[in-house]
Formats: sequence, C-alpha cells, structure tokens
Amino acid sequence: MAVAMTEQQKHEFEEAGFVILENFLTPQELTRLSDAADEVVERIQHEKGLRVETHFQVRNALAHHDAFLDLIDHPSMLPLVVDAIGWNIQIRTTHLDYRPPYPLDIQAGEVGKGNGDDQKAGYRNVVWHPDLASPEIFQAPSLDGRLPFMELKVFYCLFDMTESNCGNLWLVPGSYKRPPAELHAMGRCVPEEQTLELKLPAGSAVLWRTATWHCVGPNRSNKTRKVVHVGYHYRWLRPTDYIQQDPELLQRCSPIRQQLLGALPSGRDPLGEKSDIEPSSQYWLTKNPDDVPLRAWTESLKTKVADSKETA
Repeated sequence: MAVAMTEQQKHEFEEAGFVILENFLTPQELTRLSDAADEVVERIQHEKGLRVETHFQVRNALAHHDAFLDLIDHPSMLPLVVDAIGWNIQIRTTHLDYRPPYPLDIQAGEVGKGNGDDQKAGYRNVVWHPDLASPEIFQAPSLDGRLPFMELKVFYCLFDMTESNCGNLWLVPGSYKRPPAELHAMGRCVPEEQTLELKLPAGSAVLWRTATWHCVGPNRSNKTRKVVHVGYHYRWLRPTDYIQQDPELLQRCSPIRQQLLGALPSGRDPLGEKSDIEPSSQYWLTKNPDDVPLRAWTESLKTKVADSKETA
C-alpha cells in the first residue's frame, strides 16, 4: 500500500523512472535553502581561495548547513521516498552543485556527448550516464546487463530553470530498464527524440531512479546553477560521502534521522548481541526495531491511509 504516491506518480516512476514535482518547496523553504547554498559556497570560496566563477560540488552537504540536513526527512518527500524504495534505507549522498555561467571562452559540445570544452575543463556529468555504472564501481553482473534498483535521488532545484541552456538536467525516460552497455555501444549518442530537458521553476523537485540515463546541459545563461541532490539507498550498501557522521551531529538528530545517517539509534553493537562468536551485521539483518524507526513510521502511515479510505 502506498502512503503518499498517487496512481499517476506510481505509473510515472515505473515507466519513465522519475516523478516531477513542480513548486514542491514552499517559498520559505526555497529562500532558506538558497541562502544556505550561498552561505556555504561563499565560505568555501574564501577557505579555498576560489574565484567566484569556479564551479564545484559540496559533498556531504547536510553536514555543512542544517537547511540541507532538514531535507533528508522532509515531511512531504520522505513518504514518497519510502513508497519508492522502502523503509530499510539510509543516505548515500547529499551534494550541492554550484555551477556559474560558462566563461565566454568555453565552447560547450552537443548535449550529453562530452565533446566540448566544458568536459575538458572539468565540468561534471556533462556526458550521458547512469549512476553507479562505471567500471570502478559496478558494471551490472546480471544476465540481462541491467542495473538493479539500488538507490534513488531527489533533485531540488534552487534556481529558475525554466529556460534552456542554464545547466538543465536532461533525462532519457525509461532508460533505467536498458543496460549501460547499450549506452556505451551508442557512443553515448542518444537520439534527441528519446531525451527530455527539464525546465522547472525554482523550488521544484524530481524523485528519480539514478539508473536513468542523465546528464547536465551547458550553462550559457546569466544564472548560477544551484541544485541539491539527496540520495537514498539500502542500509546494507556503503555511502559515498561519509563513513560515519559526526557524533555531535548524530546526537542532536531524531531516531529516524539517525537511521538515515547510517547510525544505529539503539546504540547497540552493530554486529549483534553475539558479536564475539556469531557476528551478524545489524545493517544486513536488523533484529532490533529501534534501529529502523522508519519501519514503525511507515506502518503508522499505512494505518492512517487505510483508516481514511474506510471512512471516505
């Protein structure tokens, strides 16, 4: 039983691999997140001696500002996330992408092909790709060559992306069902009619399977691309941005946030009660319900949904 997704959203997630949620954030949330992005970027520019036109990413962004931390269990997004991937999850990554307009001497190549100056200059993700499919990470050992469903991300757009050529996210609907080897065989040249350029107002969000082929278009506008990604995956996988979060951060978090941040809220031995002779990872086979509070939270939501249907 879904706790938040509509039938249309479930259809979109299964068929296209993503759900677009325009104007998802409230004006207050958008302002807070945009200001937080500016604050973090300015601090890093100062600390690292970066010029204002330098593009970069901030990984484990949730540790840099509470505005980003508050996104991981956003009350309107977390139910959609749980509908899509379940409750036995944690954060793989939170990253802020800061991408000012391209300098005038940067000539972008064709979208997704990586044949321009932007690729050579180190602009990230300008080539068509699914996440977690590089030879260094995971190369689909399944018989049909397709990537298993391991994670999803939420893309939060903090700037006006309603026009082309401002660092838009491009997607290939339904491509998560296709093997990455097909993309390589195509020379990463995806026919234009198969692609979708997202043009979204500030405050929009996209819930998407990261096995969906995607890329970032060039930013030839006068806008700075400010985007936050929040990635969720299963608890038995290892995160990208951290090994363990700061204990002080965990201490001030709710049990649900602690679960999402890769901790065991119970504080017990991660290898179980018999860790000396019969170790059993509590991330793999969790026996203590206190370590996965999202389970009870989800069941409570399902009960409310069922009760509301009975009284309707």
